[in-house]
Parts: sequence; C-alpha cells; structure tokens
Amino acid sequence: MTDMTNPNQGGGYGNWPQQPHPPHPHPQQPPQHPYGYPVDDEAATTLLPPVPAFDDEAATTLLPPVPPLADDAAATALLPPVRVSGAMPVAPPQHLGQPPVQQPPMQRSPVQQRPVQPQPPQQPSRARHAAPVPPPAPQQAAPAAGMPPVPPPAAGPGFDPPTMTLKRPDAPAAAPYGSAPPYGALPAQPVPAAAPSAVPGGRTGSPIIDPGLQPALITAGAAALLAGGAALGQVALALVVALLQLLTAAGWFRLNGMWPARQGILLAALAGFTADAAVLLADSNGGVAAVVGTLGGFFLLVLVLQTFRPSDPKERFYALTVLGSATVVTALCTTLLLAEWVPAGVGAVALATLLAAAPLPGPKQLGPVLGLVAAVLLGFLVGAPVALGALAGLGALVGRRVAAYDFPSRFVHMTAGVALPLAVAAPLIWMATDLLAG
Repeated sequence: MTDMTNPNQGGGYGNWPQQPHPPHPHPQQPPQHPYGYPVDDEAATTLLPPVPAFDDEAATTLLPPVPPLADDAAATALLPPVRVSGAMPVAPPQHLGQPPVQQPPMQRSPVQQRPVQPQPPQQPSRARHAAPVPPPAPQQAAPAAGMPPVPPPAAGPGFDPPTMTLKRPDAPAAAPYGSAPPYGALPAQPVPAAAPSAVPGGRTGSPIIDPGLQPALITAGAAALLAGGAALGQVALALVVALLQLLTAAGWFRLNGMWPARQGILLAALAGFTADAAVLLADSNGGVAAVVGTLGGFFLLVLVLQTFRPSDPKERFYALTVLGSATVVTALCTTLLLAEWVPAGVGAVALATLLAAAPLPGPKQLGPVLGLVAAVLLGFLVGAPVALGALAGLGALVGRRVAAYDFPSRFVHMTAGVALPLAVAAPLIWMATDLLAG
C-alpha cells in the first residue's frame, strides 16, 4: 500500500517530483527536542487562539474535600515484610540516551494582545519523522538537575538471595480502650477466645455426681407410702403409683436436658395413668395385656407426633428417643399393681438406696455392695421369693446411678434421684414375684 504522505513511495499531493536542494555552505543544526518536537513554542503557537485561564477553585467547588493521606506505616502494619533478592532495578534510560533539554523561557510576541499559555506538544506529522535510529545500549540515566544521586542499596540482612522470604509480623499491641484507630489503618483482628468447656459451669472431673442422702431419704418415704397403699388395696396403691409416675416423667425429661417440655411430661404421665386405669378395669388375668396394650398405643402416638413435628431431623430424633423412653419408664411403674410382694420389694429398694447414699468409711463401692446384700437378706427374712431382694436392690442401684449421670442439677436429684430407684425396680419386683416365683 502506497503512503500518500511518504515522498519515498511516490506519494504526496499531486505526486510531483521533488527537486534536490543544494547543500548549505554552512549548515546549522537547530536545537533538537528529545522527542523530535519543535523547540520554538512562539512560532508553533502563533496562529492558535489564546487559551483562557482555568479557574481550579470554581471547578472543584462541589467536590468533597480530600482527606489527608493515610500513614503508610499504619496502613501496612499487618502486611508481612517482603525480602527481595538480587540487585536494585535500574531506572529506564532517557529517550535516545540524551539528557533533558532545558526549555527557554517564553517571550511574549508584540503582535499578541493576551498572554499565551504553553500548549502541550503536538504530534509531529509522519513526514517529519527521520529514519529509525537504533536504540543505544541501555545505560544508567543521568540524574536530573538539582536531584542528588540515589546511592545503590547496601547489601544487608534485608536481602535474602536467591529467593523472596515472607515473614509474618508480630501481633500489634492492643490500643487503649476508647481510642480510635488512625485513618487508613486496618481493623484489629479479634483474638480467638479459648474454646468453651464442654462441661457446663467449667467443671471438670467425673460427670457422675451422687444424688446424696436427702433424695435417698425421700425415696424411702415414697417406698413407705407404696407399702401402706398396698396394704390398703389396689385403689390406694394406684394413687401412690400415679404420684410416682408424675415424678418419674418430670425427672426423666430434666435428666435428658429437655426442660420445661411440659407436653412431653404430660404425655408420659398420661400413659402411666392410662395403664393404671386399664389394670384396675381389667380382670385378674388381663392386667399384663392392659399394660402392654397401653404401652403400644402410646408409643405409636409418640411416633406419629414426632414424625410430623416441624423441626430439625436431628432434634426430632432426639425428642422421639426421650419421649419414647419416658413413656416406657412411666408406664412400667404400673407393674406394681400386678406384683404380690410389694411391701417387701419396696422395702428392699429403700434399704439399698439408703446404704448406697450413706457416708460410710472405706472405699466408695462399699455402700452399694452393702445395700445389695441388705436387700437380699430382707427378702430372706420376710419369706419372699429368692430373687425378690436381689432384683429389687439391683433396680434401686441402677436407677440411682442413672440419676447421677452427666452433672445433674439439684432439681434432677430431687425428682429423678427420688423416683428412678423405685421406677426401675417396679418391673423387676413383678418379675421376681410372678414370673420367677412360679
């Protein structure tokens, strides 16, 4: 493609042949600008219109004030120090390796009426470009006039050849309370606190806490009420058993961490009351079927209620487990209405509970062992079946151990710690007097 402005390719306006000019006898080289621009600004801007002065204050009236520059040291306090290797990079050379040319001061032309502002250099036409000059070898540029030379950095501990090393800075000191961080500083990172203890209240050690002697005394009193109710008849015994069932449901829910859970407590207690009524209304051979049928019906009701409960699946499964077990434990207390040796059985429970809670000298296991032995001896003394004392004492110790699990509160000790020895021993007493005695 022919360039119309390049005379070497036959271009130009009209494609006129260019006449050679005779060389000047004394050629004078005009001062050249580093970038090839004309030096005489007055001649270059003669025909240009005057440029009005620009009011910076009026142009920036509506702009927001510029905040002061941030402190670089504060802004980069949390950044890791960078250690570089190798020599300091050299500044790029000036154009064509020539030092900057000092511009002569502008002089006002007598023809002009107004002062002319200095214009930015115009792009030269392609015709003014000379032949490409190969760039000289890279060399260090000369320092500008009035600027002191920058000495090369001294090799010291900051350089770590041959790779870059990043080092995490130390944590900044905590600012005093109420002081604001400097402008541009990064926000302080919160210090991670120590992991909270999984044990409530920060307690350590074994999670098993024995209920103590006071709940054991209340258990012995409840056993005496059951023995008196059994002596008076089935209805009186059913009333005392209903009180035991209500106490068992409340203690079981609180022991498993679900409190208040009033609906669950009422549902479990209702299952026990229904079982008591079914046994009282059944004939002499239908008591066991009444208890089993009540358990099956209420367990199915619990399953349906928890399945359609709008909650998290994990919480739903946990609630189903607690409510189902509470229903079973509460309803099984009704088996005391089916047992024959109720006073001997509840007496063995009271004796084993008291000896296990008594502050006896010696090892810790001495009290439970003595309680189990005393329950067996009581069964022999009253002429009860052989397995009655052993099963009643074993149920009392198991119920007391369950009530002592996982740092229970005082409320748990006064509910589950009182009722569970009797509730766990109730089906065992019925098994010892009816199933194993025959």
